[in-house]
Amino acid sequence: MGSKTAEILVRLRSDRLRFPIALAVGVALWGLSLPPYGYGILAVPAFIAVLYALPGEKPGRAAAIGWAGGSAWHFATLWWLIPTMVRYGNIAEPLALALVLGMCAVLGLYMAGFLGTLALVIKRWGQGGLLVAPCLWVLWEWLQGHLFTGFPWWGPGYAISLYPAFLQFTRLFGVLGLSFLVLLSAAAVALWLRDRHHPAVIYAVPATLVLLVGVFFWGYRMSSRSIEPLPKEAVGYIQPQIPQNEKWDQAFATKIMTRMTDLSVAFKHYKLKLLLWPESSTPFDWDDNPAFRSKVAQIAKTIQAPILLGSVLDGRNGYQNGAILALPSGQVGGRYAKTHLVPFGEYVPFRNLLFFAKPIVDTIGDFTPGDSLEPVETPAGRVGVTICYEGIFPGLVRTEVRKGAQLLVNMTNDAWYRGTPGPVQHFLIERVRAVETDRYLIRSANEGVSGVVTPRGNLQAATTPGHAASFWGLVEARDTRTLWTRMGDGWLYLPLLVSLFFFVTAIMPGRSKAMG
Repeated sequence: MGSKTAEILVRLRSDRLRFPIALAVGVALWGLSLPPYGYGILAVPAFIAVLYALPGEKPGRAAAIGWAGGSAWHFATLWWLIPTMVRYGNIAEPLALALVLGMCAVLGLYMAGFLGTLALVIKRWGQGGLLVAPCLWVLWEWLQGHLFTGFPWWGPGYAISLYPAFLQFTRLFGVLGLSFLVLLSAAAVALWLRDRHHPAVIYAVPATLVLLVGVFFWGYRMSSRSIEPLPKEAVGYIQPQIPQNEKWDQAFATKIMTRMTDLSVAFKHYKLKLLLWPESSTPFDWDDNPAFRSKVAQIAKTIQAPILLGSVLDGRNGYQNGAILALPSGQVGGRYAKTHLVPFGEYVPFRNLLFFAKPIVDTIGDFTPGDSLEPVETPAGRVGVTICYEGIFPGLVRTEVRKGAQLLVNMTNDAWYRGTPGPVQHFLIERVRAVETDRYLIRSANEGVSGVVTPRGNLQAATTPGHAASFWGLVEARDTRTLWTRMGDGWLYLPLLVSLFFFVTAIMPGRSKAMG
């Protein structure tokens, strides 16, 4: 028995198994960094494990194993989509599992690309090439957020954004700037663990430490500094807690409308500047239901405040998922149609090819996207609206702010993901948008997390999770511009140039130029 155990341990320490085991350790640590556990700092050792084991791997093998590890990495992030498909998509569990695994396999290609290109750089430049990791990572993460409509859900920058001091760094370089810090820290530590006498360690480790300490203390001061001017405009938001299986059922329409009314008229004496309802607030279409429009106007008149509500709208080319500003006068003060639709949620790409996913294809209606990101004018200020999934795209929100949005609004459902980490992850992603743009964020969720987020990322006010509630907070219309708002992803040209230099020299014929 003892000899067999020793043999197993020797095999586990072999060169061929070192990298796969390191990836498995990385996936486990990554899973613990995510909500509901929320030990965000574990994202750093997750990458340390992977980068430490990478030198010596052939680029092709690193990419292949990286694809498998990257698929598991994303599955640890997105497994909660499975119960959603089973519960509301009428899909059997095995098929739901297969669909989510397929999605994660596609997303795993980005990890494969990152590790394959990094292994190629290390092969040419030696283990000092690990320090190119942060430049390569932010480029691959950027691609994940843009190719095939993009899916920038929860990278390492979001993990470290759980700490308010580091969260403030997004004002300068966005969430990808935080991802860069995570990978820089992991690469410096991995190189130090491999060879403490490496020439690059002499400069990389102290420089990284100084940068992290500087970012932390700057962020700590920023997060604890009072916001000027002080907020003074009262806004309200409701969280109706309508179960997903009732939300579109006309049999529950009266019950839903009664709840929306009761939660709203509670603000009768609050002198609100704006009341926010969630995405698809009722089972009525705004443009096709005069009685519904009249009822909303009556509520707005009762509380003497406009209501920004989510509803289905009639667009030029079909139905749209949108938002309407209903004024106390009964008129419409503005409207917004969602511009970035959810694949397989609001439209089905490659519908003819996905015959195996017929149950979910049949339950999804086709919405048409809007074409404008212009803010909606309200008494509280010019509002940049995002509906659910749209808020995970930093560039979209940045465009709204550059077009004049003084406040951010996110209306969502999130009842789809009841009992899973999905709603918390979604809220924390939206929270980063407030800090990136230095704007107050008002969020109304049917279920999940509703509240007011300050420009420092603090949750100023929130409803009680799991209960129907109405609440309010104070906001201020802001016209400030952060460096991120001005520059956006422009800073990525520097990592791109660095990556291109090392990649091109790595594929050129010639002797290796090991960096120590």
